[in-house]
Amino acid sequence: MKITYLTLSLFSSLVVMGLKSETMNKEPVAFDTTQIDRSVLPCNNFYRHANGNWIDKNPVPTTESRWSCFNVLTKENEAKLQTILEEVIKGKHKKGTTHQLISDFYKSALDSAEREKTGLAPLQTILKKIVSAGSKSDLVNLYPQLLQMGVRIPLSVYISRDRKNSEQYITSISQSGIGLPNRDYYLKKDEKFEKIREQYVDHINVIMALAGFEPISGQAILSLETKIATAQWSITEQRDPYKTYNKKATKLVADHYPMVNLIGLLEGIRLSDAQDIIVGQPTYFENLNKIIEETSLNDWKSYHIWHFLGSFASHINDAFEEEDFRFYSTILRGTKEMKPRKERILNTINGMLGEPMGQLFVAKYFPESAKMYISSMIENLRSAYRESIMNLRWMGDTTKQKALKKLETFTYKVGYPDEWKDYSKLEIKKKGYLQNVINTRIFGYKFMTNKLGKPVDKKEWGMSPQTVNAYYSSSGNEIVFPAGLLQPPFFHISFDDAINYGGIGGVIGHEFTHGFDDQGSKFDGEGNLSNWWTDADRERFGALTKRLAEQYSGYEPLPGMYINGEMTLGENIADLGGLTLAFAALKKQLAGKEPGLIDDYNWQQRFYLGWANVWKQTIREDELKNRLITDVHSPGEYRVLGPLANIKEFGNAFGCKDCKMQKPEAEMIKIW
Repeated sequence: MKITYLTLSLFSSLVVMGLKSETMNKEPVAFDTTQIDRSVLPCNNFYRHANGNWIDKNPVPTTESRWSCFNVLTKENEAKLQTILEEVIKGKHKKGTTHQLISDFYKSALDSAEREKTGLAPLQTILKKIVSAGSKSDLVNLYPQLLQMGVRIPLSVYISRDRKNSEQYITSISQSGIGLPNRDYYLKKDEKFEKIREQYVDHINVIMALAGFEPISGQAILSLETKIATAQWSITEQRDPYKTYNKKATKLVADHYPMVNLIGLLEGIRLSDAQDIIVGQPTYFENLNKIIEETSLNDWKSYHIWHFLGSFASHINDAFEEEDFRFYSTILRGTKEMKPRKERILNTINGMLGEPMGQLFVAKYFPESAKMYISSMIENLRSAYRESIMNLRWMGDTTKQKALKKLETFTYKVGYPDEWKDYSKLEIKKKGYLQNVINTRIFGYKFMTNKLGKPVDKKEWGMSPQTVNAYYSSSGNEIVFPAGLLQPPFFHISFDDAINYGGIGGVIGHEFTHGFDDQGSKFDGEGNLSNWWTDADRERFGALTKRLAEQYSGYEPLPGMYINGEMTLGENIADLGGLTLAFAALKKQLAGKEPGLIDDYNWQQRFYLGWANVWKQTIREDELKNRLITDVHSPGEYRVLGPLANIKEFGNAFGCKDCKMQKPEAEMIKIW
């Protein structure tokens, strides 16, 4: 997934507080050999060999759609955060402080009686304006307020670094406006998706009825959203940073799409100084202009009522929240049961006040010693990458020198920000949970729009410190590793180097490689969209990546459903490159010293066990179907099998002959 070319490379996961953690309250184990399925040979299916017993003993909990190492670690982090919440609410805090914001938000969310009593009251002013709109222009004129409140409309407007001038912020507009996960849910004709669309109509009607509206507009809304979805670009098309970079004078864009009232919209969100704007999907906006014009006012009213209510459904009251869960979690993802209320509240606060929560999290739980170790690993990976580039046979010297220059300018952030965002002006009260949600959303949106015209803040993080994830930013040419990830099973200072390099080392290499994947490689060392390749080298690179896309497109996780090798290409390149380079970096770390066996495995074998371990998961069929359509990452099993099919060192480590899961050496793909 890329957000303004910030690559989110792992899986952020929600978890169950009731399940026993693998590492909490006991000494962490580098690799638990009891999870190995010895009935499966490592050379036949290493994912199953390394994880089979764990998979068999860890069915997906009823409150989840999948269960993995990411869930287990997130569970531990959430337990720590819950402890922080319970401590914070005991004190009295000065207004505007981190403790006051978190404490009062939490108290307001816990007050179920107040929430039920308040109901839709904080939404009524805007809701009445939608209902009473006398024209489509009246509806479009509400877009500034809706955007700031986090309500879905047919376009998104955001501020990010200019892809061709990374030292400046710029305004962008992009497609949006559908309630199902992506356009394929509207366009696929098979029975499964037809059934989901029927259930979506029912869901819309239930939400409308809960708010006191006639439950008859669901079908009209589906029809309108289908038109919007038909006009939208696919995930694969949107991955191309050149195709989605269409910089135009704002006035020209406004004249070209008059039904959107772009000038009024920008003025309403304090972006009237935006002289230029990037149009993400020009053909979408051309069609949107026609859709707005041709669709009836009543249908547009119904559409905006639905999305206004839907955007807050999980926060209004129990009835709305339960219906929202029924459709989006149970029907779409297969989740059987809602999490306990306190856990749901924690997830909300963690999402809306992520950095304030992270500030308290790292102060209490993040060891500074981890920073030093990770920094050392990063430099080992950089060194390994340097040697790999210099030895590439498919790349010419001219491109190599520019690749090396980009590699040297990589920067990295570990743990948490050097400077914390100022939330002191955010209004949060002990009463009024829904209003607190609204205020926080508006505060966050204003924080973003206020960037325009200011120097780029290179210290800013795109992820909260407690998040179990990592990312690469093309425009920043930086890799970022939050404190939340730098824990077992990915990393621990006490683990042997092989496990650490197979775990977090592979992740670091993955992030490095995003700077050189099929899209990240289109940005130079300064973070600008720029062609630094010779034509011949780009062609050879494209031939290699095409072969990798074809390899993954041949994987069939479910009968009749294959991985989309083009959609997942960037992540698959990063997995292959990251694992290859982490192994080379491990050899540098060991410096010729041969560690002894641990649990009867040598260091090479433990390296690959470390990689397989972090991708173990169980997943519901509905969730897997959903991810095969919407997720740019391959399923966990293929994040192990896919790269290893091309790495001869793996076969050597396990003495594989006639290895079922590996290609013949002559056919192995080596990109970085």
